[in-house]
Amino acid sequence: MKAIGGYFEFEFREGEHYHKNAIMLSTARQCLEYILRARKYKIINIPYYTCDALLEPIKKLGIKYIFYHIDNNLEPIFNKTLANNEALLYTNYFGLKQNIVLSLSKRYQNLIIDNAQSFFDYPIKHIDTFYSARKFFGVPDGAYLYTDCHLDTTFSTYIPTQNTKYLLGRLTHTAEMYYNDFQDSEQAFSHMEIHKMSILSEHILKSLDYQLIIQKRRENYMSLYHKLGNLNKMDFDISSTNNAPMIYPFWSNESNLRQKLIPYKIFIPQYWKCVENWTNPTRGIEIELSEKLYPIPIDQRYNKEDMNYIIDHILK
Repeated sequence: MKAIGGYFEFEFREGEHYHKNAIMLSTARQCLEYILRARKYKIINIPYYTCDALLEPIKKLGIKYIFYHIDNNLEPIFNKTLANNEALLYTNYFGLKQNIVLSLSKRYQNLIIDNAQSFFDYPIKHIDTFYSARKFFGVPDGAYLYTDCHLDTTFSTYIPTQNTKYLLGRLTHTAEMYYNDFQDSEQAFSHMEIHKMSILSEHILKSLDYQLIIQKRRENYMSLYHKLGNLNKMDFDISSTNNAPMIYPFWSNESNLRQKLIPYKIFIPQYWKCVENWTNPTRGIEIELSEKLYPIPIDQRYNKEDMNYIIDHILK
């Protein structure tokens, strides 16, 4: 029975999920594990330029994995014919490569789309696709999966008690003060069994104004594009698209840009240091992307003034 009266809990606007028809799990890597279990793939082709977290379910299930390279436009260098038990995973980088996702969907049946960086691109029918909410919103967990192949398994709901400290801490104090708690929270997801999305994340994700979020992300992206585009080795103009990117990818030869911006409280992450461990620098661009591609924040927390602040300090 529902308790009536007593103390209050968190309150949220009652809306609906952006991905309301998806399977709601706890993390993106759990979504991949679900696909691999359901499809019973024996081989998977994955890009060198990817997060090492994706290897967790692949290794856990003993699936053979083969790396492939991407080109300067983040597009796959891949012409292989897939066996029936073999999959191709492609990452929709930064929410900017939906056109390539469409192209690949016409060529490969055993396609898996990693939309962890592309929350707002809806899936293509009959193509296994997964998303991460944590990369776009302040939630303790949350991932969405679209697939036609379902497991007959009941999963426990994730309880996020241990990884909400950094969310509340950044709200009430500073980002720096709770960075270690954020890292601990991320580490806690490693090698975790598949769980359903937490009730807290469900409530948060149903309360968001997604159209406003999309608008803000696009405006912030274009502010950076107009001011930094002539300095960027990567050129993705979203003005004629519906893209709502995750970040603005600034590919620069300035090697110490991250360190240069820290004193001004501008924190630029690095994707993905692990690439150095498994790619050949003489055959691909992945190491250069890991070192010299700066993912500049453009999310809904910020506005044009914040973008100008970033631009001013980059151009100094």
